[in-house]
Amino acid sequence: MDLIRQLGALALASRLRRLTEWLYKDGTRIYKEQSADFEPRWFPLFYLLKESGSVPVTVAARVLGFSHPAINQIAGQMSRRGFLESVKDKKDERKHLLRLTKKGKAAISSLESVWADIEAAGNELLIEAGGDFMAEIGRLEDALNESGMYERVIRRMKTRQLNEVKILDYKPQFKRYFKSLNLEWLKEYFTVEETDKILLSDPYGKIIKPGGFVLLARLSGKIMGTVALLKHNEGIYELAKIAVTKKARGRQVGRKLGLAAVERAKKAGARQLVLLTSPQLTVAYNLYRSLGFVEISPAQPWVTPHNRESIAMSLGLKTKNH
Repeated sequence: MDLIRQLGALALASRLRRLTEWLYKDGTRIYKEQSADFEPRWFPLFYLLKESGSVPVTVAARVLGFSHPAINQIAGQMSRRGFLESVKDKKDERKHLLRLTKKGKAAISSLESVWADIEAAGNELLIEAGGDFMAEIGRLEDALNESGMYERVIRRMKTRQLNEVKILDYKPQFKRYFKSLNLEWLKEYFTVEETDKILLSDPYGKIIKPGGFVLLARLSGKIMGTVALLKHNEGIYELAKIAVTKKARGRQVGRKLGLAAVERAKKAGARQLVLLTSPQLTVAYNLYRSLGFVEISPAQPWVTPHNRESIAMSLGLKTKNH
């Protein structure tokens, strides 16, 4: 049984690494039997220096697509074996160039004959494998350059996490969650003000009864976040008291609440959704920006008074009625 092969795309990196180590192992054996004091991992940098003469580490990293530490590691190995040296750039003594030593240059002729055999054997291997493997590798590299594995995984992870969050309408039994979740972040960053206490102590009377809404987010069977929509008039609602418990942050709870609040405001016929946030709350600010909110002048009649420094933001809404 070949577990790595059976795992498919889940073990893609492991399978490519195994293939690389297999080829490197055979390459090391080839060089050793041909009395060539050379390592397969050196080949890209060695070949670049053979063709270019001398290059800075930054250029070598860019041309080969390696990280700077990787280039420095390979260069260090080659230097210790006498194949490479680092010299000051005559045009700019602050910079250092990598170049082959006399020993490195002297090895070129014997290495080129070995490379010719390796290339021929490699082409033979690719023919036996069938298809256009090198072209496929190129397309894989292009796809990763367009969007790396990290971005692809995080994108899917965020979508999955977003779908795991369930939005609930306010019920009397949720009153304690609305209060405790908001007190958690308010005490973490600010002082709980009188206006906060009024809303948190009576969400039904101060928010829902006047025409607003309170939504809650459930994740893994527990209430993890909440948000309120305060009605100011027929066209304007204020997004307020959005809170996510610390242990659930980074799991898309805040985004799901924000999206749900926007949709609820649209259904209510709002043409504008407004909010106040703090410069200290950078994560919240970035969330609002991603939802389409833009900064506006704080001198608006709907602004809920706070002693803490605030940024006013607004989102225009398109509804069936507007």
